[in-house]
Amino acid sequence: MKNMKRQADLKGGIIVPLTVPDGTKSGDIIALSATLYGIAGTDGVTADAFKKGEHPQGLKQGQASVLLPGVAYSFEAPAADLAGVALFAPVYWTNATKKYGAAGDVKVGWKIGASEIGARANQ
Repeated sequence: MKNMKRQADLKGGIIVPLTVPDGTKSGDIIALSATLYGIAGTDGVTADAFKKGEHPQGLKQGQASVLLPGVAYSFEAPAADLAGVALFAPVYWTNATKKYGAAGDVKVGWKIGASEIGARANQ
C-alpha cells in the first residue's frame, strides 16, 4: 500500500507518539476515545526530562510512545476528508464519493493524526 505509514509490531499493534496526561507511566492505559485505547510504552516526557535531553528520541514534552492494541497499520488520507472527524474518533469510507469522513458505508479505523488513519486488520 503506497500510503502506509506504520505496520503492527509483534505486540499486536502500532506504536505512535501521542500526547498523554501528566504523570503517565509505562504500562498505563490511555483512554483515547469511547472506542479506542492505548497502552503507554514509555513514561510521559516531563518538562525537566525534555530540557535535560533525558527522554526517548523522537518524543516531545508531554508525549509517550503508545501501543494501539489491535491496530494493524496506519495510512495517509486527505487531511480535508478528516477535517470534520475528531481526533481518535472512528473514520468511515463512502463508496459513492470515494472519501473518508465521520459517517459512511464502512468503518475503516480511527483518526490518529491530521491525515493519518489507524486501521485494524478487519473491523
